[in-house]
Amino acid sequence: MPTDRYKNVLCINDNEVTLWIQKQILKKSNISDEVTTLLNGREGLEYCKNYLKADFDPACNYPRLILLDLHMPVMDGWEFLHHFSLDIWPFFTETKIIITSFSIDEDHSEKAKQYPFVIDFLTSSLTSDYLKNLQSSSLLLS
Repeated sequence: MPTDRYKNVLCINDNEVTLWIQKQILKKSNISDEVTTLLNGREGLEYCKNYLKADFDPACNYPRLILLDLHMPVMDGWEFLHHFSLDIWPFFTETKIIITSFSIDEDHSEKAKQYPFVIDFLTSSLTSDYLKNLQSSSLLLS
């Protein structure tokens, strides 16, 4: 049964100011109990893989929502999406990803649509109103 809150949201972005802002907006929106912030895709994959170790319980607190930047050092968002789709999503089937990139390249938006867990491509700043609209559209919590 869908809920209007997540226990865990993961934000992956190399810009610490953006991460801080996203965390504040998520808290203000009361959408999550916990917000984890990481600086690149590799950290994000390792974070997700930690939930798969040993006795994985699908009811555990794995992130059900990920806000993902595309342009990061170490591992960018595209590489994260590729590895997530192969190694993580088969287990994290309830996880939704919102791309948060200021890229206006339409090819990026089209490329992101190839991943069924990517529900939106946000090219502006995250806002409380955006999250409310997304929740009411049922994309976020379906």
